[in-house]
Amino acid sequence: MLDRSELLRACVASFAVVVIAVIAHWTLRRLSRRLPQWIARQFGWPLTPGAQQPWQGVLELLLLLPKTAVWFGAVVLVSDQFGALRMARTMLGSVITMSITMPLVTLGSGREYTPVEVLTLPIVLIALWIAVGVFTRTLKQQVLGAFGLERGAQDVIALLTRYALGILGAVLVLQIWGIDASSLTFVASVFGVGIGFGLQHIANNFVSGLLVSLERPIQPGDFIQVGEWTGTVEKIGPRNTEIRTIDNVSVLVPNSTFLETEVVNWSHGDPLSRIRIPVGVAYRSDVARVRAALLEAAHEHPLVLRDPRPSVEFEAFGDSALQFELKVWTRDPRSQARLRSDLNYRIEVNLRRHGVSVPFPQRDLHLRSPQLEQFLAAWSRQQFGDLPAPVASETSTLPDLRGNGSHGADSHGLGEELGPRAWSTDKLRTVIDHMRGADGIAVADRRHLLTVYRRCFVGREAVDWMTHALGLTRVEAVELGQLLVERGDVRHVLDEHGFKDANLFYRFRSDESATPGDATLSASIHATSVSRNGAGAVSSRSQS
Repeated sequence: MLDRSELLRACVASFAVVVIAVIAHWTLRRLSRRLPQWIARQFGWPLTPGAQQPWQGVLELLLLLPKTAVWFGAVVLVSDQFGALRMARTMLGSVITMSITMPLVTLGSGREYTPVEVLTLPIVLIALWIAVGVFTRTLKQQVLGAFGLERGAQDVIALLTRYALGILGAVLVLQIWGIDASSLTFVASVFGVGIGFGLQHIANNFVSGLLVSLERPIQPGDFIQVGEWTGTVEKIGPRNTEIRTIDNVSVLVPNSTFLETEVVNWSHGDPLSRIRIPVGVAYRSDVARVRAALLEAAHEHPLVLRDPRPSVEFEAFGDSALQFELKVWTRDPRSQARLRSDLNYRIEVNLRRHGVSVPFPQRDLHLRSPQLEQFLAAWSRQQFGDLPAPVASETSTLPDLRGNGSHGADSHGLGEELGPRAWSTDKLRTVIDHMRGADGIAVADRRHLLTVYRRCFVGREAVDWMTHALGLTRVEAVELGQLLVERGDVRHVLDEHGFKDANLFYRFRSDESATPGDATLSASIHATSVSRNGAGAVSSRSQS
């Protein structure tokens, strides 16, 4: 039993050990975030804010071991300060040692296996499968790629090699572990019966995957349409094929589908494809102007090919419109939906400029009677008096920063994307001036832990301002902020992140020339700091 002084000493020592463990854990965590950037700068590798290096995950995994060792050592040192905890730790260690060393399973050969050996077997098999995967990946990239084989043939050879080496390695591991491979004959027979009955669909998809990989009607990177799905082939697996749709959704399609149904492969052979845009105009329209307007819209778009030339065909005399069809060619099948939308925008603008109207699918009945109109006008003045002229609606004092105001269609063209990345350089400068203006984002000195960051703003507050002042969605606001980071107009104070809708500190590049370095917070800063709502406020928002 510890006396009072010994108990106090043990508590103080335990507290010191925990504090040291926390500091060591925090240091390792900061090291895992800063070390990749330092290594990238030393070797001159490209460093993108917010993007991870390909080897950064391996580094974090390696640093996980010292983190675990720190806390394990802290538990051991704390338990040594108290007799009861030390005894409990000893008993727990003995129980764990006995549990993992006592025989758990006995096979027919009479060999006994401990829990450690039972757990070791799946670990060894998993390690074997990973090693085989690394070998086949190296074989595919270094050896097969050097011979100039197509990507589909490389996938087939790598897939067969991986399964063959995996099966052979598993048999060898089982033999070393003490299991006779001949005893697996019964399991193999049962597995064969299962393939014939319960697993026939899996076997069908597996064989279909081999045939697809050998015949190569589709390959990774092709833009295809199968059933209701349209997208890019990402990977052809042993049972299914992963397709990334134009909505950025991963769809797993069974391999047998590609042999049993029709598949449209836009990238097979020549990716050249034609797009048809139907257009209907009112009767008595000048067909020459219609043709000129359609061809002008086609020639203005950069994705439309000049060879083969765009063409306009007069399809038919419809019930209420003259039916035309604009046919254009493109080599980017992935942009068909966007190209069709852009052309429709341009066609609408060109038709209005050429004085060509698009009819409504309706029947209009016109009654013309001057006497009736004069009677209704006199009766309206007698009953209601002279009606006041309509008052013009108030307009916002903010400029149309998005370029889609009353003059946006004529000055910029409706074919362009109206998102932030389509904004001009002058428009982005105007946005930055408003962000830094009197009614813009709150820029102040802000504190995180023991460091004060001069003249910076919070990413979440910037997103709130852009949604309110510019009328953007939060997704568009983040896209605009990331665009400013990529242009170099805005940066994260530590260059560790891209622009995010989070409590992260950012700074305008134009403010850095007059901004001193971020200083460590001292007692004088605490004495002179004022309330956060006052001028020069110091914020304590989290930077984690």
